[in-house]
Amino acid sequence: MALLKDHVVLATPPAAPATRRAWPIGKKYDGGFRFAEPAHALAYAAATNDSSPAYHGATPICPPMFHVRLMHSLIFQIATDPELGLDLLRLVHGEHDAQFHRPIRPWDLVHTRGELLSVEEKSSGLVVTSALYAFVDGELAVSCRTVYFIRGEAKKAESVAPARPATPPAAPPPPDVSCAVHVSSDQSLKYAAASLDDNPIHTDPATATAAGLPAIIVQGLCTMALSAAALTRALADNDATQVRRVAVRFARPVLNGQALVVHGWNAEHGCTFTTVNEAGQAVLSQAHFELA
Repeated sequence: MALLKDHVVLATPPAAPATRRAWPIGKKYDGGFRFAEPAHALAYAAATNDSSPAYHGATPICPPMFHVRLMHSLIFQIATDPELGLDLLRLVHGEHDAQFHRPIRPWDLVHTRGELLSVEEKSSGLVVTSALYAFVDGELAVSCRTVYFIRGEAKKAESVAPARPATPPAAPPPPDVSCAVHVSSDQSLKYAAASLDDNPIHTDPATATAAGLPAIIVQGLCTMALSAAALTRALADNDATQVRRVAVRFARPVLNGQALVVHGWNAEHGCTFTTVNEAGQAVLSQAHFELA
């Protein structure tokens, strides 16, 4: 403080620095062991329009995307971790990148594990990134990087100067392959039963509306599996044993009964692709499909 003509003048104390929440980065999760039951694998293939003959015969495999059912308890364990405190009604899947190192076969005993990689706090919400792994007999079968986005509370619009219009991106070249994808009127319900992903925003209209959605929406991983199955038919003679990686960004929700189209552009060992709805809007973007 300073003295001035018998008056005490108190200096304004500096503002305390904003405290940031400490997140348990690096935390490990153990999803336990699950048998890859043949009936469950075939039900998953049926719920994702996956007709590959690789799931039958003398040495069958499980669908590549079947890993999400085997990892269900692990994924749920991360999403409901009290140390994270995520609001499941505001949670949407942002990205999923799955690499397949060896096939999972019927009756394999699969051990799943996970790790929290990062949590990023943004003005629009929270971005949570995790690594997921599936092992068979101690050998890595599937490795994933998955991203969740937890939408923040809506804020009142502020008066701001209009931004200069952005330069529109250059139009992509014509696709090398285009595949129609059928989404049935009960797609999210069939997928919920086959994958165990029965979050009520995919099964209950009232819950979906309460979450700010126009109707129940199809699981992003279902749209991913539908697109991967279509590309397997188009680029790999429907041989699922050739699939090595599927990676997508979930760009927009899909409603039951919508018609989708996958557009692919040839790349080394596969293609880059975008899945669009009837309006031509991307529902999966920045996507990659890789073959052996």
